Amino acid sequence: MGILFGVLAATFWGVGDFLITLLTRRVGTRWALLAIQALSLAAWGLIALAGARPALEAGTPALWGILLATAVCHVAGLAFVYRAFEVGNLAIVSPISSSFAIVTAALSLLSGERPPVFVLAGTALLILGVTLATRAPASGPSAPTLRGVPEAILSAIAFGTMFWLFYFFVQPRMGYTIPLVSLKVMAVLGSALAFLRRPAESPEAPISRSPGTLALLAAGAAIADTVAWLTYIRGTHTSYATVVTALASLFSAVTVILAWRFFRERLAPHQWVGIAVILIGILIVSV
Repeated sequence: MGILFGVLAATFWGVGDFLITLLTRRVGTRWALLAIQALSLAAWGLIALAGARPALEAGTPALWGILLATAVCHVAGLAFVYRAFEVGNLAIVSPISSSFAIVTAALSLLSGERPPVFVLAGTALLILGVTLATRAPASGPSAPTLRGVPEAILSAIAFGTMFWLFYFFVQPRMGYTIPLVSLKVMAVLGSALAFLRRPAESPEAPISRSPGTLALLAAGAAIADTVAWLTYIRGTHTSYATVVTALASLFSAVTVILAWRFFRERLAPHQWVGIAVILIGILIVSV
């Protein structure tokens, strides 16, 4: 069952990223971030009220401080990845942003864990894959650009740090539900503050688009993310966490396939090789 849950998590996260891309390219990063995270917060709030056991008694001031740092990294990662999806070539930026597993592994090494050969090999493959995927784009009017790549790299760093803090410090003491609700609360507050800092320009306003379509995209992305988390958590409870994590970490492969199918994104052969190398590196580190 763990294999099935891992595949389902990867599928839902991949579909969610695709829906996020559709929404950000219609309304902009800030509107998409606010809408999706608000709906995700509502979903996790319902899950918490449905009987998930809170772990508030396990929280200490230091632990809540770590949770706050985790939430800040979460917000930064979301802002960067939404922007990368909005302006970048999805087939390139999605695998790069999903390489956060290697950042998490590197931070684990700095924390005193012994450096497995797999981590070093996966890191080397990541560097090679990013170099290939972002070098010399194909020529022609439909050639992909490197827009969004810096944001994708920054999102990988932010998410990698977030998962390191989450899995090594927060989740063992507080479980999943309350921390995830906290992350979503911070994401909603962060996206709302972005509007206070700089009001949205009229071209980004959802009122200028089809409200029904936008609502469906936002709801679909929020549901996909929530279901992905639930299947992933269920998988780690029924099988080896390493197996489930390795399979779930390949969610960007689903996004790449959807981008190729629906966006008709065209890459040079060496860029496809680079994307494949990145995915292999992620899989190696996850295993």
